[in-house]
Amino acid sequence: MRVHIRSARHFALGLGLALALPATAALADTGAASIAKPAKLASSAVTAALASSAAHHSSEGGAAVSDLPQLHSADKKFMSGAYAVAGPNHDSFTGAGYPVNEFMVFLSGGVTLTSADGTVLEVKAGDAVSIPKGWLGRWDSAGYQKFYVVYDPEKPVE
Repeated sequence: MRVHIRSARHFALGLGLALALPATAALADTGAASIAKPAKLASSAVTAALASSAAHHSSEGGAAVSDLPQLHSADKKFMSGAYAVAGPNHDSFTGAGYPVNEFMVFLSGGVTLTSADGTVLEVKAGDAVSIPKGWLGRWDSAGYQKFYVVYDPEKPVE
């Protein structure tokens, strides 16, 4: 699995779903500063949203990948969104290990995480898991959909 993160500027509105990109909106005629707003992606809308043109579509090891960033912090060190892999997905994290701190909630499918010490963690739909930056191990999946939150205190997560 390659962690693929895109800037929120690639997120398009107008899907007719419960999607909203946090944005700064100018306040009409008041001269007041822009305000940030919450973002929502309903779990019932994830499949359609990931299939839409608003998502970034690519291929990883022959499996179709969809990434729909939802929020990107101003310093670009924090990001959240939805992500899906439609097919087998395997990756080994060696050397510097996992590239970011990531929290995930699996909506469908799952993943087997095998740490470098041999510890195996099975994660399935409905489970939440956190992987620390630098984790060493193997990621194996038959496919999945997830919500994700990534953070890297050292550099942007684009």
